[in-house]
This record gives sequence, C-alpha cells and structure tokens, in this order.
Amino acid sequence: MPQNLNAYMTGKRGFGKKNIARIAKALNIPEESFYSDPTANRSRLKKARKVPLLSWANAGAWHESVDIFQDGYAQEWLAYDASDPHAFALRIVDNAMEPEFRPDDVVIVSPSVPSATGDFVLAKNGNNVVIRRLKALELAVLLKPINSDYDDIHIANKDKRLLRIIGKIVARIVRY
Repeated sequence: MPQNLNAYMTGKRGFGKKNIARIAKALNIPEESFYSDPTANRSRLKKARKVPLLSWANAGAWHESVDIFQDGYAQEWLAYDASDPHAFALRIVDNAMEPEFRPDDVVIVSPSVPSATGDFVLAKNGNNVVIRRLKALELAVLLKPINSDYDDIHIANKDKRLLRIIGKIVARIVRY
C-alpha cells in the first residue's frame, strides 16, 4: 500500500473496500466512518450556489461595490457551498504556493471571512495580486509563499496603506 500513497492522497485512486477494512482495523475504528453520510451530501447540495470564476485582473479589482454577477465579469460559474454572497473562485496560475496549491487548481476566495496570521489570503500590494500565507509581525506584514523559489513580500507598517487583503482562501477545488 505505501507505493500507492501518493495516488490515494491526490485522489487519483480510491482506497477500495479491502484497504478501508485494513485501515479501519489498524486504527480500531468502524469502517462506516470512511463513508460519507448521504443525507449530509443532499443538504450540502441544497446550499450550493454558483460562484463566479474571476480572472486575476478582475479579482485584483474586486471590492464589495463591484457587481460580480454582471454579464462578462466571470469566466465561468462553479457550484460551491459558499455562505458568503461575495465569494468567488480563482484559478491558480503559478507554483508559488506548491504543494498546497498547484497551477490549474481553483480556490474559493471569501472576502467576508476575516483573515488572521497563518491564513492563506488573496492580497493586492500596489499592482501585484498574489495568494500567500499571511504573517503579521510587530513592525510589518509578510506575505509568504510556500515554494522557496519565490521571495517573501515584506510590507512595512508605514506602507500598509498599499496592501489590501481581498479575501481569505476558504477552499481548494481540484479537477481531474
């Protein structure tokens, strides 16, 4: 089973009944805990609404007074269980946040959910729009990539007026 771990973790391969039974036995938990509650799935589907998949330019220009539901503003519409009426989707275009977010993954951005140190956020610093991990320091704010090939974005307190946290990343959608 270890050689298949990556396939399981990425969702490319299901566990199967035999492996679920082995894992449940090893963990001393009921096999049923691996299966979702079908009534819970139905209730989630009832809450699902369409969120717009925005371009990076539109995401960077986003603010609450923008009508993200106007014709042509969204590239596509995705069903998602979003309680935030301002939530939108954004496609990852670079590898700055790998392995957490990969190119072509879609993330859900929620402008109404407060962000804190350690959260993944969509931020605009001047004209630069990025997804990074937020880290608040005493004298500055850091926007940290996961991929070490990218530099931290350091914003001194005196320059915070140039920084706008557009929203918190609340979910990732991976398509196969």
